[in-house]
Amino acid sequence: MKLKKSLDEFMFKILRKFAKVKEKTLHAEALVRDDMWKKLQNLLGKGYIWFVVTPANYEYCKSYFNIKQDKAQFTHILAKRIEILKKYNEEIQLHIHLCNVPAFFDNKLQDEKFEESMKFLNSLGINPTKCAPGWRQYNDYTIELAKKYGIKWIYDYTKNPRKKPVIKDGLIINYYWKFWHDYELI
Repeated sequence: MKLKKSLDEFMFKILRKFAKVKEKTLHAEALVRDDMWKKLQNLLGKGYIWFVVTPANYEYCKSYFNIKQDKAQFTHILAKRIEILKKYNEEIQLHIHLCNVPAFFDNKLQDEKFEESMKFLNSLGINPTKCAPGWRQYNDYTIELAKKYGIKWIYDYTKNPRKKPVIKDGLIINYYWKFWHDYELI
């Protein structure tokens, strides 16, 4: 079993080296940091899908990226920067961290995070149809909520660049093998 896994890893490594990236996707999590925003502006107009966090993930961003703003300031800066993305006709989609441990998923918390995220994006005139769940963690209830809010695609990571999308409960699970986090650019 270990040998097969090692061979698979080796094969995927070679495939990824030569495979073409179908879509350039960026998980924008730290864009409220001024140092990060300066770097991200170099990506404007380069054809990325910008999966952006929302104020629903304020606590995550605060601890993970050492955000100093309170939630109101965070929300204001985030909205201003997303408006700039819109001016560049960037594709803006939902990036949402629900829970990092599948056994701890909570439907009520998912409800709250999805509702807050969608209200925020809708208030900016954005109606996302794609969602990249943070930590690549989601469950069947996440899919139900995604459909409820008009999401058509869930973007999920895979090591296999040849893995094809699948349809699950009317939603397309799109597997991608390469994505970037904004904070990796520092």
